[in-house]
Parts: sequence; C-alpha cells; structure tokens
Amino acid sequence: MSCDIVGVGGAIFDQVIQVSDAFIDKVPGRKGSMEPISYEDFQDLVEKSKAESTFVPGGCARNTLHGLARFGETCALLGMVGSDSVGKQFRTLLKEQGIQSLLLESSSPTAIVLSLVTPDGERTMRTFQGASTELRGHHLQEPCFEGAKIVYIEGYTLFNEDLTERAMVLAKEAGAKVAFDAANFQVVNRFKPHLLHLLETHIDILFANEEEALALTGKEGVEACDWMAKRCETAIVLMGPQGCFVRQGEEKKRCPAYPVQPLDTTGAGDLFASGFLHGYVRGYPLEICAHYGAISGRAVVQVIGPMIPHSAWEKIYLELRRELARPDEHK
Repeated sequence: MSCDIVGVGGAIFDQVIQVSDAFIDKVPGRKGSMEPISYEDFQDLVEKSKAESTFVPGGCARNTLHGLARFGETCALLGMVGSDSVGKQFRTLLKEQGIQSLLLESSSPTAIVLSLVTPDGERTMRTFQGASTELRGHHLQEPCFEGAKIVYIEGYTLFNEDLTERAMVLAKEAGAKVAFDAANFQVVNRFKPHLLHLLETHIDILFANEEEALALTGKEGVEACDWMAKRCETAIVLMGPQGCFVRQGEEKKRCPAYPVQPLDTTGAGDLFASGFLHGYVRGYPLEICAHYGAISGRAVVQVIGPMIPHSAWEKIYLELRRELARPDEHK
C-alpha cells in the first residue's frame, strides 16, 4: 500500500520533564540545544530533576506525520527501532495514530529524547540515540517510496552518513517532492557544506527557523528566505511569534502567527510542517498553507509534548475551514 507522504527520521520516544531555569543552568550545553548523551547521563538527569515525566512517541518526522494523518493524509514512517519493549510500543502507537510502519529493527535499544521544558516553554533536549543512529542508505528500498507525493526528511538524518542523500535520490526517482526540515542550528553548523549541496541538488521544500536559517545563509528573516528560495522550489523561515516568511519563485508572503502563551514549544515546527504540507498536497495557495501551519503549530505549544490531544482537533478543523473560506484575504 503506497502513501502520499513518507517520512524518514528517528523513531524516538520523548520523555518530557518541566524544570526550572536554575536546573537548566546546571545542565552541560546551551539552553535550547539538542545534544547526544549516554544512557547513564540520561538517567542521571532524570533522577536529579525529581520531576514527573510525560512519555510520548516523538521524533521530528513522526510528529509531522501524526499531524498529517489527523488532516486525512496517508502517511508512512521509515526509521529504525530496537527489538525491546519500547520499540514494540512505538510500532503499536504508530498503527493507532494511522501511520503506516516502514520501521526496521536493531538489537540496540530504541532511542529516547529527554525534553527539559522551562517556564518560558523552551525545550532543551538531551538525546540517547540508540537504534536510530544505525539506519543507513543501504537499508532503504525503492518500494518504500512508490506512489509518494512528498518524502519528508528530518535534518537529524544527516548524522546517519549517507541516509539523507540516498532517501532524496530514491524520492526523486519515485517522482516525489523532497521536503526537508533543518532540525536544529547545531545540525546546520555541523553539516553546512553537505546541506548546501543537498539544497542545490535535491531539496524542493525547505523548512528552517530563524536560528537555522541564519546558520545556513548568514542572513535573517526575509533575506534568508529569499536566499533559500533561489536554491529550492519553496522556502519557509519560521520566526516564532513574528510569524513566517514563505517564498516560491517570485511569490513572497509574510504570514502572521497566532498569539498564544506557550506551555511547551516541543513539536511547534513539526506541526507547522504538518499544516503547511497538508495545504501543499491539496494545492492550496502558499499563504493558506502557511496559515494552516500556524494553526496547528499554535495548538501543539499549548500542551506538554508533541501530540495535540484528540479534543483539540475539532477546533483545528473548524479554523482550517474558516481559513479556506476566505481566499480573497490571501491574494
């Protein structure tokens, strides 16, 4: 069974803990960053926090696919889990969420991310990467991409040697558009030469927040978006509360955000991509795609973790219908 959208990325569980700024000050590394740690250090941070944890399936690609599935798109996730109970639980939850599993299995433990959320809603991530690091280009098979309209690839796949480029090549051979999320400014800094190569050769749709865009282009805001759009079909720069810039060819849009006090920013960019790509697949104008992204991105920052609860989706559907019913405002 083919899917309209195939995601390639880490099959990861998120362990979300609310902590104080004082606690974050004692955690090695920069606040708001994502850094790999050992399983022992992972456990040490959890114990020292003395806080209750929320466990949810995560990973950038999975988060985006979950939103797309709720929008009615057919989706599949390609990644790698362990043969442990966590991996089995991950497969079960994918099925429950309407996401087809293209997961491979390793003898290593399933990956888990510790998301430390401070009172301002910002997340600082410390990751035990486990089985997610073992997926490589040679694991990918052409049938996984057959019939796909979009192959959505998270930036963290760049750590997996040839995985990212091989997925893009197979996507293009299958006739799909390649959508890529820059993931994190540290990822951009580490892999910038290779990322620039992929942008020039394979990427059709590029998502980046303002920090990632600055790291990639050396420019800010609309100038960064213009720079990116000269090298791919569609460029999106997310500016948090200031909205986003979107450009496709000569068409440029500045789209507002929907004001909200964030509880947890985990998954904000991922769910923006869900809304945007849903509109893109349906052939909607760029500005409507961006508004769709803003609506779903706003919803996820009001909950702990990257999953919008079932009760919130009816309100989202209503807002999307209202947005689509006002096309004159988007011309």
